[in-house]
Amino acid sequence: MQKSTFKLTKHELDFISDPIYMQMKQKLLRNFYDAMHGLGKWLMDAYYPKSKQNFKVTRGENYLDMPYVVLDTPQLSAQHMEHHLRIMLWWGHYVSLQYFIRVDEYTINKMKLLKNLPYQVLTTDNLFNNNLEDADFTAIVNISTINFEPNQLIKICLRVELSELENLEQQIEEFMHQIKM
Repeated sequence: MQKSTFKLTKHELDFISDPIYMQMKQKLLRNFYDAMHGLGKWLMDAYYPKSKQNFKVTRGENYLDMPYVVLDTPQLSAQHMEHHLRIMLWWGHYVSLQYFIRVDEYTINKMKLLKNLPYQVLTTDNLFNNNLEDADFTAIVNISTINFEPNQLIKICLRVELSELENLEQQIEEFMHQIKM
């Protein structure tokens, strides 16, 4: 029989021995999950009142090794993602506001008007990349240097720091006002 090789540092032992960390994580994710339902109702009424779809909130444990909560307004489908809003809390990182649009001349001109804002554009077809620090994201100020495919579906994103969560609704309103095309 092979001997166990569990060796923990004092910090690791303290962490694994104390249930408060996991209890707090579960409580915070549950609270954010509930808050996302309230945001979903508000966004559907304010921005998607004629939609036949509803919003969807999803909770998971492993987006690049960290838990997350996602709100899709309206619910995303493989056939239709254009003009949908995704809000994602990524544990330990930030909240991202993500707006899906198709590229055409009007859209590119509109994005150029947003160049002084802290938005990022996903420049690849991997629409489920939510890591705004990834090289597939480009600051909107650089939009004129990107070669998009005609009619390509992209997303424009805003990073909201976790320390700014108390202003999330206001930031969503500003984002939707500026971005909705």
